[in-house]
Amino acid sequence: MDKIKIPYGKSDFAVLRKEKYEYVDKTMYIEKLENYINAIYVRPRRFGKSLFTSMISYYYDIYEKDNYEKLFKGLYIYDNPTENKNNYYVLNFNFSGMNVSSTKTENEIESSFNKRVYTLCKEFIGKYNLDIQLEDNNSASITLLMLLSQFKNLKLENKIYIIIDEYDHFTNGMLEGNVSGFFKSLGQGGFVRAFYEVIKEYTEGTNSVIDRFFATGVAPLTLDSLTSGFNIATNISLLPEFVAMCGFTEEEVKKLVNEAGLNGDIYKELEKNYDGYRFCLDSDEHTFNTTLVMYYLKNYVQFNKAPRDLVDSNLATTGNKIESFINIMNPEKNYEKLVELVTTGKTSGNLVRQFELNSTRFSIDNFLSLLFYQGYITIKDVSFDVDFCIPNYVSENLYASYFEDIIENRDEYNVEVSQIRSAIKAFATTGNIEEITKIVSSFLTHQSVRDKENFNEKTLKYVYSLFLSLSNKFYVYGEFPALQGFVDIFIEKSASSNAKYEAIIELKYFSKEKAKGVNIDRLKLDGVEQMKRYIRDKRIEKRENLKKFVIIFEGFEKYYIYEV
Repeated sequence: MDKIKIPYGKSDFAVLRKEKYEYVDKTMYIEKLENYINAIYVRPRRFGKSLFTSMISYYYDIYEKDNYEKLFKGLYIYDNPTENKNNYYVLNFNFSGMNVSSTKTENEIESSFNKRVYTLCKEFIGKYNLDIQLEDNNSASITLLMLLSQFKNLKLENKIYIIIDEYDHFTNGMLEGNVSGFFKSLGQGGFVRAFYEVIKEYTEGTNSVIDRFFATGVAPLTLDSLTSGFNIATNISLLPEFVAMCGFTEEEVKKLVNEAGLNGDIYKELEKNYDGYRFCLDSDEHTFNTTLVMYYLKNYVQFNKAPRDLVDSNLATTGNKIESFINIMNPEKNYEKLVELVTTGKTSGNLVRQFELNSTRFSIDNFLSLLFYQGYITIKDVSFDVDFCIPNYVSENLYASYFEDIIENRDEYNVEVSQIRSAIKAFATTGNIEEITKIVSSFLTHQSVRDKENFNEKTLKYVYSLFLSLSNKFYVYGEFPALQGFVDIFIEKSASSNAKYEAIIELKYFSKEKAKGVNIDRLKLDGVEQMKRYIRDKRIEKRENLKKFVIIFEGFEKYYIYEV
């Protein structure tokens, strides 16, 4: 069987189709999308937004009419076309390539925005050979106004479809390093608002030459601007029918794995690392990170093994971005929420659908929602509040990276990163769990844990996981099913690991007060009996170099380790 071509890092739909790359069909969403004339759709980075905007651009473009069969034959939409097929002059604005680093001033970012809009407008004119003249060195809003007003005067039969990729890219950069500049760009008279006001003007009434509008982004950060200057768009991001428009479903990933000639174990690896994102309050359907699935599969197809790193270094995100979100407003309260998330596995709040970023209204809910839209947390459960959790193992690594940074800079942790790495190496090579347990104890002792009465074995699992995630050598599972019970912690080697040892751990925890009436020897014997049952499970008994521990914590400072 010939190897399939994995389109990692490619987002031009025509290139994928013409060069026979694997393509997961998302064309069925075209007919759903047509129910929303002006739509905004946000997803975290690396979820395939650029490829989706490219696909709909080719579908609606008059210019691509003769290529329709070549591009779409074999896909859902080919057999189910809509009336708007190849019916528009498509005006694309892709802002993802702009340099908007936090070192740039507002004027520099605005200048970059103006140049990008001018360049894309000129490409639009040239592509369709339109008799329209533009002047250089104008603001983005003036450039767009000149384009649309002259397009109107041409009195063409077909109208414009505006498609914007990463509409919030330039404001995200300022948000990370220049909050006041962010507010200025979005406020009355700001260049972002002015740009969208022009789009609105030519979408409605007698000036109407824009028939449809679709924009993607990472978070609804500029919707307060859009709903003032462009208040006719619908945010479809949280609707059940669009959950998997960008991102892969379980069935789509299994199909990819099968077509690549790989076995079910590869799917399980993908599930651990890149699955778990839930984007709808009314549906429990979850999705995989699109780009990272392709990254992993491409390595397997080419080299028949997992990539050494779970995230391509070109895509890796550091903890600095989380820190920047914490510091927007109310940093101490935001930080407390993050500690709760990492040490308990979840945190609760409300999901904010759009942001009002100012000093009086940016709340804990805004902070959690910002992490949600960025893909750093996801929906775990919905009741009175929304329970948020960390989506997958790759995300746990991100938080570990973040805590690695702050551990080096905050005295209260009383532990050095070099100690953590040394402890992980000691376990990987000798099976010694003592050093890792000592670090867990030190972390808990020096970290403010508010509700110590509710601290339990499950919380301990997340703290162990936090530190073990500083290495790509292990996966850490809590409540791992084994026969008729659940192993408190299962430390499993990752696919790319060269570690010698794995471990299962039975945890016992008692606060100092409750421990006074506890018989430690009796607890040890109970733990040993549980361990003996677990190791009869076929998934566990066949493992070589598997260490078996009963660990009992008496408060945070005192612990006992028994190897079975």
